[in-house]
Amino acid sequence: MKRVFIAIWFISSSLSAADLIDVNALEKQFESRIKKYTLDNKIRVILMKNGFTPTIACYLKVGVGSANEPFDQAGTAHFLEHLLFKGNRQMGTTDYEGEKLYLEQIMSDGEKIDDIRRQLQDPLLSVTEKQSLSEKMKQINSRLEYLQKYSQRFILSEEDSQAYSLAGQVGYNAYTSNDVTNYQIKLPKNRLELWAFIESNRYINPVFREFYAERKVIQEERRMRLDSKPGSLLHELYLKTAFGMSPYGKPVIGYESNIDKLTMSETYDFFENNYIPSRMVITIVGDIEFEPTVALIKKYFEKIPPREAPGFPPIEFETQKVRKTAELHVKHTPMMITGWHKPSIYHEDDLTFEVLSKLLTGGQNSRLVKRLVIDDKLATYIRSYNGNPGEKLENSFSIYLGAYKEENYDKIFETIKEELNKLAENGPDEEELARVRNNFNASLVNSLASNGGLAESLSYYELLLSDYRAFFTYLKKIQAISKSDVQKIIKKYLVDERNTLVTIRSKPE
Repeated sequence: MKRVFIAIWFISSSLSAADLIDVNALEKQFESRIKKYTLDNKIRVILMKNGFTPTIACYLKVGVGSANEPFDQAGTAHFLEHLLFKGNRQMGTTDYEGEKLYLEQIMSDGEKIDDIRRQLQDPLLSVTEKQSLSEKMKQINSRLEYLQKYSQRFILSEEDSQAYSLAGQVGYNAYTSNDVTNYQIKLPKNRLELWAFIESNRYINPVFREFYAERKVIQEERRMRLDSKPGSLLHELYLKTAFGMSPYGKPVIGYESNIDKLTMSETYDFFENNYIPSRMVITIVGDIEFEPTVALIKKYFEKIPPREAPGFPPIEFETQKVRKTAELHVKHTPMMITGWHKPSIYHEDDLTFEVLSKLLTGGQNSRLVKRLVIDDKLATYIRSYNGNPGEKLENSFSIYLGAYKEENYDKIFETIKEELNKLAENGPDEEELARVRNNFNASLVNSLASNGGLAESLSYYELLLSDYRAFFTYLKKIQAISKSDVQKIIKKYLVDERNTLVTIRSKPE
């Protein structure tokens, strides 16, 4: 699940994790400390007071992720996360006007090289044509290397990071998922204006300096994070098999074969079309006053011009009608992933899958952990996830596990089906449901008792559900989910025609 629980630190210290929370009372307390604003350009701003320490957590989320990309630009959102750290016309350079001459030629030559590389893939080219194009590319590449080398004299690498470090930052970071891109930091409260200046400028005339060098960095990142890790490759195979050409069918980082084909002009276009104010949510939690804080945010962020949102998604998902299986042949310990297509976060059945996940793999007493790991000793571990790989589109309820022997895959899958059938037929008992509810309460009380955790959760709910208050509806619905609700989703969604199964098999000798 991508959603994060909000830990409310002002709950009475006498409240234990097992107690049921008075959600209405909690909501009332919560609302006294929070305000939401919408800027003239449609950026949403959520401010929450927590004055225990003179610090602030500043999170900026954009409702853009890998699901927004067309397939031939897979990895662009993640690439942009990197490029937007490179600065703009004010930051990251000693002299933008001097640097600009180099940047324009670098872009021109880089685009020519990328175009020639695409032409060289044409199988109908003659030998003479290929030789001519290759020679031309060699000449342009030589000039490009010269330009990149000499443009370095203008570049101030990581100027924003250095400024934040001098200001006493903690946790300066970013991430890209299928659904969102996030930039985050924790700072002393008197450094709010520095944050507003740097982060607003990230979206105003960004300069993609070191574009081609950074493209190589992404390629290496993929090799380290995916290509050298069979578990990650199995996850990628699961996405490809389960979702095909739909928005969730590709890895966030992109494919090995297409990362070095991401062009600067298409990347700029993707930024202009997608990173728009109406898709942005700013959340600040900490020792703040509402009116001065929002006035400062308006001063900097209303400079970002509003733009119309493009169509979404690039390709519609085609509902799966048959069971799909695939194998990854590699030398590795046995692993398998199985999952079933289910509705998005906006559907009334979505939350019941959260309960089902806890029933199946939420601790030592959960059904699949007890059966497969403890009793039958067929699996080394087992975990289940709702909302895989994202939540805003149709996604999957999935189970990941390590097996002792690959010969047991069929037996493991049949055991999973057997336990699901038991739940579908008889439902969970009240003791199980009570344990699940207590699990959710424990997550609420014990996790994320921090400004950063609160900022993460508030911004996520606001971005995906258009209202951070949906958190309270979520809690109320979780407590109301019944035995029959669990039975219904198993019978309706966890059926063979919606299932995908991928496994690691020993590489043939």
